[in-house]
Amino acid sequence: MKRVLISAGEASSDVHAANLVRAYCDTYGTDVKFSGLGGEKLIFTGNFTPEYYNREFAVSGLVELGTRIPFIYSALKHFKRMASFGAYDAAVLLDYPDFNMPLAKHLMKCGIPVIYYISPQVWVWRKSRAEKLKAISSEILTIFPFEKDFYAGRGIDVKYVGHPLIDELNAYKKRVDLSSIRDEFKISKEQKVIAVLPGSRHGEIKYILPIIEKVCSIVKDNYSGELKFLMPVAPTLKKNDICFTNPSSKNLIQIIEGSRSYDVYSLSDYAVLASGTATVEAALFGVPMSVVYKVSPVSAFLFRHFVRYKDPIGMVNLLLGKDTVKEFFQEKADPELIARDVLAYLKDDNARLKKSNELKKIHELLYTGNSASSNVAQILSKYL
Repeated sequence: MKRVLISAGEASSDVHAANLVRAYCDTYGTDVKFSGLGGEKLIFTGNFTPEYYNREFAVSGLVELGTRIPFIYSALKHFKRMASFGAYDAAVLLDYPDFNMPLAKHLMKCGIPVIYYISPQVWVWRKSRAEKLKAISSEILTIFPFEKDFYAGRGIDVKYVGHPLIDELNAYKKRVDLSSIRDEFKISKEQKVIAVLPGSRHGEIKYILPIIEKVCSIVKDNYSGELKFLMPVAPTLKKNDICFTNPSSKNLIQIIEGSRSYDVYSLSDYAVLASGTATVEAALFGVPMSVVYKVSPVSAFLFRHFVRYKDPIGMVNLLLGKDTVKEFFQEKADPELIARDVLAYLKDDNARLKKSNELKKIHELLYTGNSASSNVAQILSKYL
């Protein structure tokens, strides 16, 4: 039996890795053992053994990461040791570069093929890592079309496999029953729904949730119609991780457990959310949004002065090549300003519909005509 190491350190990577495992097993059979770093989505496939759980890796910000370095380093040592003992025949590593790139280097030294699926965002910072990634990977697979051009400009051949969120969305739409979800969440026809997603990491909850709480309160006080605020809990978090700073938020914001973000998006008129995969998900559902991000002051200082990245941080704006949605980063993450943005769309149905149609163009940009998971499974099969 062949053995494949999967390293999916974040919630979104866990989803994409799970789809890859299913696609591989459906096409090539189950005579492969998948194990490594992952979460509930991978475990639910029935063909993945967790060696470490990704919820233990859910941190954000350079300073916040520092507190988890000893634990993360011990996990890295574990996988390196296992590789040295010949425990894996191939590896699929998803994003998470500060962990996966050192791991990839060791795997290649051990003669284990490395498929780097979901290339790190080297086009944002530390662009020199593109050449390093080439040296430590058998295959580099990108999920955004502009990434292929970025690598090509550096003489690096990569494969654009399409975005795996398209697979998720297509499968979801086939099974969803919106009326039953609306009843389950107790949403009336008169209510407008605001999705609130403060992030999937503990650091994001710490810095972004208090801002979103204030936004929701201001929007409620300044909107004459009925509103429903829904917060789907990321799979890397538990309900107990959601600690509101304002006691009244418990009655204002309804927490939805069980990885139900797609159910929430499908009913939402607007979203206030942390920068990340959630922005692409919301866009694929045509949900207008305000993008919020905040880290510790020290992390922000290091990002500005050492990364010096000036372009938009929201993937939606990067994909569409313009400021389609407003971004509120660090000191600009003012609840009053964000609430004003939300209210402008809630009070103008035509503007909201126009923005929704504009966002749906992202589907065309990310769909290759084939399943991304199937494309990756085919590449993996060549190494097994």
